[in-house]
Amino acid sequence: MRVLLTIPHVFAPKEGSLYSSQTEAKRQLKQQALQQATLGNLARLGPQHWIHASLGLRQPVVTRQLTTELGVELTIQIYTPPGASLAGELATHPQLKCIDPAVNELTRVPEIASRRALEQAADYDLIGYIEDDLLIEDPDFFHKILYLESLTDGSYAFLPHRCEIIPDRGDVILSGDPDGGRPDLFWDTGETIELAWPLGNKRFYRATNPHSGCYFLSRRQALKVLEYWQTREWKANFQLSGPLEQAGSGMLLPLLKLMKPIPQHYRFLMLRHQDELWKRHKFED
Repeated sequence: MRVLLTIPHVFAPKEGSLYSSQTEAKRQLKQQALQQATLGNLARLGPQHWIHASLGLRQPVVTRQLTTELGVELTIQIYTPPGASLAGELATHPQLKCIDPAVNELTRVPEIASRRALEQAADYDLIGYIEDDLLIEDPDFFHKILYLESLTDGSYAFLPHRCEIIPDRGDVILSGDPDGGRPDLFWDTGETIELAWPLGNKRFYRATNPHSGCYFLSRRQALKVLEYWQTREWKANFQLSGPLEQAGSGMLLPLLKLMKPIPQHYRFLMLRHQDELWKRHKFED
């Protein structure tokens, strides 16, 4: 399976900002997150792995390289402006490319990364757009996405939940939905679907808050989305809360139904968010 991930990355500290990418105190955290989102994801999801193997009786044990057919042929492209980036500290890797988005306005970097993922869709089985602090822990993640898509007519985009861990308490799902929903939003229809899975059926709902900091599309889906935006010269007639949201779920909303696992099934499709946003909100009484 050939997979392309594009990642927008900007680090430009600004006094008083609440965004991690604009907070100097989070430089080390953002550097570690970028490392895991790029080289870490390549190491976890690619075909190469290792095994401790003995060379024989009374012989030394060596670390031997192997390959697995369950790994994917993964390419990662980071779209990052040279003057506002931590990517220069990353080690080189043949499947990792840093690309200058060639824009003066830093808020356009997510749009460029998302657009380039779609424009290259014909060359890959699956394309994805992810923010620069997301870790894919599930080795079957891409296989799940294509499996779920194959059970439908292609009109559903399956998005994972972004999760952080609260020490000694467990996972917290970010980007949850407001109580009562938002019936004023055209996509908040309340639709749910249930799909077969060997260990028990999984239920997905059309999320009120569709943002997950990412999206993943099969080739047929991505080419359909690409054609939609090309005919409109990449100009949207709606605006979400910010450039990251617009580049993520905003690219898909006009054409696809954005589905997340119901909260009870969140572990089936999830990504690890490498930050501590959970600290911003108090616990419910």
